[in-house]
Amino acid sequence: MWSAPQVAGLFAVLVPGWRLLTFRALHFAEMADFSAEPVQSHPRYAEWLAIAGTHWNLYVATHEMPLATRVQRQAARRALVRDYKPEFREVDAKPVPGLHAPLLAQATRNPQER
Repeated sequence: MWSAPQVAGLFAVLVPGWRLLTFRALHFAEMADFSAEPVQSHPRYAEWLAIAGTHWNLYVATHEMPLATRVQRQAARRALVRDYKPEFREVDAKPVPGLHAPLLAQATRNPQER
């Protein structure tokens, strides 16, 4: 059984990638304490679960930063977002469209338009 770290740090929400043993980043965030269960209480958890298909395909990676300040953790998170371009950014930021967005749009298009 996994127990969340009781220190500050970063976390990433991941789903399996298109190739074997690869992962796609959906979201990066910083936390002062992981004990608050930041993933299941997140407003976009249902969307992440829909992409993963099941909670077994939804992964969380943590990086403990016990001596870092909040500003340092936020800078590290911004660098991860810039480098990895996750599909979900902060709720107030513009989402980066992924491959699923055009496919979803095509699937939901009116059949009469085809």
